Amino acid sequence: MAFASAQAALNTVINWTRFTEDTLEKLKRAESRLLEHHDVEYESKHVQVRFKKGEMYTISVKPREGENPNGEAIVFIPGLGSGAAMFAANFESCAKHHAVHALDLLGFGRSTRTKFSNDNAIAELEMVEAIEDWRKEMGIEKMYLVGHAFGGYMASAYALEHPIRVAHLILVDPWGFAEKVEYNEKMIKPYAWMSFLGGVAGYFNPFSPMRWMGPYAPAIVQKLRPDLIVRFPGIHDKDNNIYKYVYYLNLPDPTGETAYMNMTLPVGWAKRPMIKRFNGIDKNVGATFIYGSKSWVDPGPAIDIQSIRKNAYVDIKIVRGAGTHVYADEADAFNKLVTDIVEGRLTEPSNDFELEECFHSD
Repeated sequence: MAFASAQAALNTVINWTRFTEDTLEKLKRAESRLLEHHDVEYESKHVQVRFKKGEMYTISVKPREGENPNGEAIVFIPGLGSGAAMFAANFESCAKHHAVHALDLLGFGRSTRTKFSNDNAIAELEMVEAIEDWRKEMGIEKMYLVGHAFGGYMASAYALEHPIRVAHLILVDPWGFAEKVEYNEKMIKPYAWMSFLGGVAGYFNPFSPMRWMGPYAPAIVQKLRPDLIVRFPGIHDKDNNIYKYVYYLNLPDPTGETAYMNMTLPVGWAKRPMIKRFNGIDKNVGATFIYGSKSWVDPGPAIDIQSIRKNAYVDIKIVRGAGTHVYADEADAFNKLVTDIVEGRLTEPSNDFELEECFHSD
């Protein structure tokens, strides 16, 4: 009897994690409502890449005041668990003289859930070359790469391999830059239960618990993260669009998450931290790091990179009042920063890391 009950429960969870045509329609509906809230005129499509004949989902917005003659475009890459539509508040403001695109990395979001190599370095390169194939298919000469969190890590990895195609790196609360901190006797060690939970969590993909929750996940996540509906509003918000969007977006086979896990050390540290590699990027590629003043992400690696890359443009900006989702928390200030960079109004990087130089939208 107990076995039958356990089997029934397991079957229920398995059914919950199946991505069907009905699920896809629900995802599309949640996505469109996020975009419609900002009155975005956009096109969306899947762009084919060579790696295992995968397709990368792309949302595109045409420039309002004529196409850039140099074939440049602004390209947004979301972080882990996020999707292209979460940049809805940035599309129109940034699309003045440049086309704006937001893409889901291969293995994530609405892109093909392609399986990657178990070797973390090879998997990273597979993702990078998929971005390069996407660029070629889109006919873009150079990109202003705007990467958030894991997207910032991948944007940097792309710049290492294809610097000539990068007009500027805009790294928003980027993940994977810092080296893992080894505890010593002078540091406060975490509680044993925290270490245990961290060790257990290392065996599962980050969004596995949400998939196990099934259709209850949006309501549970809303209880845990009520702030998301403020950051990412949609029309008909009684339908809780952002929670449904995140749930359905992460329901398919988590091949990208698995690749991400192969790139990390417990818990959440990069195996190949970008701070040790960033100086390998061509000196002609400028970089601007943008952090939220309330974010948990340490800007220390950016400060170190700025001091190391003496002959390259490296700037650090802090947006006051924003958390890790800077682009949503303080969209006006963030959009101004991006457009100032793209239109060449920020020609001299900050010499110091000073909070007084923060941007803030009134």
